[in-house]
Amino acid sequence: MGFCDCCDPKRGAGKCLVIFFTIFFGLGVIISTSSPNWIAFAVDDVTQAQTSLEVEWGPFYGQHRTCTVNPDDASKKCGKWVLKSVDLSDCEAVQGSNSIPADDLKTLCNKISTWRSTGIICLILVLVGGGLVFAASCCQMVTCGCCGNSLTCITNVLFGIEVILSIVTWSFAISSLKFIGSGPSVTSTEYQWGFWLFLVSGTIVGALATWMADWAAEDSCLRGIWQCAIAIITCRTCRKNSNDDERGEPLIGDGSA
Repeated sequence: MGFCDCCDPKRGAGKCLVIFFTIFFGLGVIISTSSPNWIAFAVDDVTQAQTSLEVEWGPFYGQHRTCTVNPDDASKKCGKWVLKSVDLSDCEAVQGSNSIPADDLKTLCNKISTWRSTGIICLILVLVGGGLVFAASCCQMVTCGCCGNSLTCITNVLFGIEVILSIVTWSFAISSLKFIGSGPSVTSTEYQWGFWLFLVSGTIVGALATWMADWAAEDSCLRGIWQCAIAIITCRTCRKNSNDDERGEPLIGDGSA
């Protein structure tokens, strides 16, 4: 008997959707966080005429290259990209010729460190949560849904934390690039494909995967909240109807008086 049509059809469909969304969710986060193409900017080098530094940053890696503009025909010639792992001193590339005050540079470094760190944490949560999804799927396939539900519940929590951290990640990335763009030596800024892929996969698809994981779990948190809300509303309605009945019921003997 297959996993998708095992036992309750609704639960089986939910568990299948968890797997599908987890695959898209995980691949998007892994590919985006492994790329240096999140935010990009160009900085003029005042020490050398017609020379600029192009920089691209991602959570794990960054890359840069030097470009020179020919004043005769305005053609641009750039060197090869130099790949570099994450470093706390990367923010100094924005400084150019010491044009950014020390306090502002420290603020920028903190912003960059924040979104890079939270992006890496998001990747770890996705890898752990994805592993638990497939482990739970194997258990539920063998036992026809009797085991593995606790792993699905843990996945729901991990995916929920990842969605929240992903919002923090791209929010600080936006803040960092805006801060970089305000520098006097910065000539251009750009959000690249890795940033947009992470926003879509880490937040939107991640939220859908979290919802599916919660729906697939027997002790669904959302289902529990909904049932509690229904019980409260029903209880208040019953009390109101009961009070109305008591006030509207005539007293015994009123008709014979």
